[in-house]
Amino acid sequence: MKGKVFDKFKAYKALVEQTNLKNKTLQSNNKGEFVSKKFDNFLHECGIHRQTSAPYTPQQNGVAERANKTIMECIRSMIRAQGLDLEFWAEIMNTAIYIKNRCPTKALESKTS
Repeated sequence: MKGKVFDKFKAYKALVEQTNLKNKTLQSNNKGEFVSKKFDNFLHECGIHRQTSAPYTPQQNGVAERANKTIMECIRSMIRAQGLDLEFWAEIMNTAIYIKNRCPTKALESKTS
């Protein structure tokens, strides 16, 4: 897993930059998959600032944890309401995130993302 995170981040960075946006900050926990000299050097070369929280303390990342909780509750509600099998879980998750991204939010001054 550790080796894949760095490669996946590089692919994500390239994808984001195709939209003329720039990665400015990487916020992650301080677990091993995000910490290596190679990863640090890459972030430094790209001008990306790293922010970390203590490992195994999800409570330090409250915004992400609340977002994950909201998405999971939405997924469970959709599965239960429609009586769907868990084989559709990935598609239901995509739908829940699609809906969440189109709901107004205070962080974006009541605009959708």
